[in-house]
Amino acid sequence: MRPELLAYLACPSCGADLELAVDDEDGDEVLAGELTCSACGRRYEIRRGVPRLNTEMTGLERVAESFTFEWKAHLDGRLEDDTVFGRSNDEEWRYFAEATGLSGDGLRDAVVLDAGCGPAQVTRLVAEHGARVAIGMDMNDAVEDTYARCREHPNVHVVQGNVFAPPFKPAQFDLIWCNGVIHHTPDARRGHRSLSRFVKPGGVLYVWVYPKRFNPFRFTRDFLDVLQVTRLPERTLLWLARAFAYASLPLLRGYQAVRRLPGLRPDSRRDERKLRDRTLKELELTWLDTLTPQYETRHREEEVVGWFEELGFVDVRAIEEPKVGVRGVAPAAPA
Repeated sequence: MRPELLAYLACPSCGADLELAVDDEDGDEVLAGELTCSACGRRYEIRRGVPRLNTEMTGLERVAESFTFEWKAHLDGRLEDDTVFGRSNDEEWRYFAEATGLSGDGLRDAVVLDAGCGPAQVTRLVAEHGARVAIGMDMNDAVEDTYARCREHPNVHVVQGNVFAPPFKPAQFDLIWCNGVIHHTPDARRGHRSLSRFVKPGGVLYVWVYPKRFNPFRFTRDFLDVLQVTRLPERTLLWLARAFAYASLPLLRGYQAVRRLPGLRPDSRRDERKLRDRTLKELELTWLDTLTPQYETRHREEEVVGWFEELGFVDVRAIEEPKVGVRGVAPAAPA
């Protein structure tokens, strides 16, 4: 971490300021040290360049373990290389811009939180497109690999923390991006409510959660849950994900060939995306992401819109695809 990150951090237990003690550094990077709460005295380790600020982890321990395995497998090259779930940087940026409603100079001088950043694809893109500060937060131990990947970006910071107790000062982010995260917790609505406290008045919060509609990956997951297959060790599930990827790739290509026939071509953006080329490694990551999480709740659009509206967010909009992605603008502070 770099010392300027302190301006944004707060004790996740009580919300007070944190004080930095450095044990090892490399230039302006603190590689090892400690953060101490100025009020409650709680101490948090800085290890391998990342402040470790996880609290309120009840119910999240197994989730953190599974995503540590998933993202380490991705970051060390065992899964996708230049894409994440099949999206290139350009495709991810187009999705980000549409989902948030930002374009042009919309990010200039902004402070952005990528909540549940994974390999920090979006965190780095935000930094490259003009954000003053881009903070990637995740609760799993792959954050140290993510930190190493981001060190060349001076405006990127990586923090270990979770959506139930984000280790930040309230109402300071111009944008919080939370894509595919809170449905992997015991209470997605609680995760949304928790994150909402950290958006500035007039700032934007975007979340995407699994929709309640048919999906072949999650249909398979439901069947395997009955057989308790998804409780197998992560390494076994990685082997199973690879087996499913090999089996599903020819089936997918056959389906795509049929859908390209005259009269059967897609007439919606969702179906059009089904015809894109998909690689074996992308399918391996997708299957692993399907099989390993402990939680994966599914939601309706009106439900997620309601989360925003009950907190007073304005200009609440659900994007067309992927459902259920919803953004809202944080209400102005009381006069």
